[in-house]
Amino acid sequence: MMTTAKRLAFLPLLGYVPSVPFLSRPFCSGNPSLNDDVETVFRIISSSTSSKNLVQSLKSSGVFLSNDLIDKVLKRVRFSHGNPLQALEFFNYTGYRRGFYHTAFSLDTMLYILGRNRVFDKIWELLIEMRQKDRSLISPRTVMVVLGRIAKVCSVRQTVESFRKFKKLVPEFDTGCFNALLRTLCQEKSMVDARNVYHSLKHQFRPNLQTFNILLSGWKSTEEAKEFFEEMREMGVKPDIVSYNCLVDVYCKGREVDSAYKVVEKMRDEDITPDVITYTSLIGGLGLIGQPDKARDVLKEMKEYGCYPDVAAYNAAIRNYCIAKRLGEAYKLMDDMVKKGLTPNATTYNLFFRVSSGRMICQVPGICTGG
Repeated sequence: MMTTAKRLAFLPLLGYVPSVPFLSRPFCSGNPSLNDDVETVFRIISSSTSSKNLVQSLKSSGVFLSNDLIDKVLKRVRFSHGNPLQALEFFNYTGYRRGFYHTAFSLDTMLYILGRNRVFDKIWELLIEMRQKDRSLISPRTVMVVLGRIAKVCSVRQTVESFRKFKKLVPEFDTGCFNALLRTLCQEKSMVDARNVYHSLKHQFRPNLQTFNILLSGWKSTEEAKEFFEEMREMGVKPDIVSYNCLVDVYCKGREVDSAYKVVEKMRDEDITPDVITYTSLIGGLGLIGQPDKARDVLKEMKEYGCYPDVAAYNAAIRNYCIAKRLGEAYKLMDDMVKKGLTPNATTYNLFFRVSSGRMICQVPGICTGG
């Protein structure tokens, strides 16, 4: 594997010197006094040996435990993989103060910490307690945070059973919660699992645009994607740019580029303007059917429609030439990127690295061989 140092050393060979050093960005910024208080409280949580010791240390520290500070402390615990039960002691202590209410961010972060450490019984105890104190804090995002941790270690059936528990917890057990379940299954399980659960529960909710957009992403079968798109229309849900982009993408990945172009024309007929994601899919699709030159022309075509290519669009076109082993054209495109004020990223350079190391495998029969 090529190290970062070797990659950076390779950049001048490609004629590119970054205007801003890669490692010069500050890690964090903000109120120095608040940051100091966050570190103080974090150390107290990490070193406390009991609930009583934690409370005494917090009181003697003199730190004002505001919502902003608590949010940041819990975030610090999350990213440092701190002790979940000590963090919960802190959360409970601050929440028991008269007139104080946690933010939704604090609640979701605390639940994430508990879930990551598989302390699921404490999750449900905390949610029941929050339902009694401030139910408005339990949102579809909360549902997704909890289910995301459960789905990592439990089956689809157990994840759905956990989802059902939220019916007594959230203010409204509605489509937003249903979408949170589907998105979780897409991310932690599989698209097939998500679609199966959708079909088993869709009659209990009212699927909306977001529901279909979640499920449209990741289709591999063009026929199934088309059928699902039609179901969306039959239910009176009007597709948007995201919906159409998903359909264009699945056609392009299936090498049905003519069908993808028909979808783009339909978009224009419905006054939905194709965006850079649409064109990037077309560029990738044209590359898959061995037409890198036509894909490059898409970069020009999109400008005529007032849509300007970004780094990802250029990378897609460069990839086509790299696959075809036409490095001269690939280098010209990278030069064009820089002239347009765009900075090549790690993906750009990796395309060239893969060609130079012989690991770029041609996916178009008759265009190149081996790999």
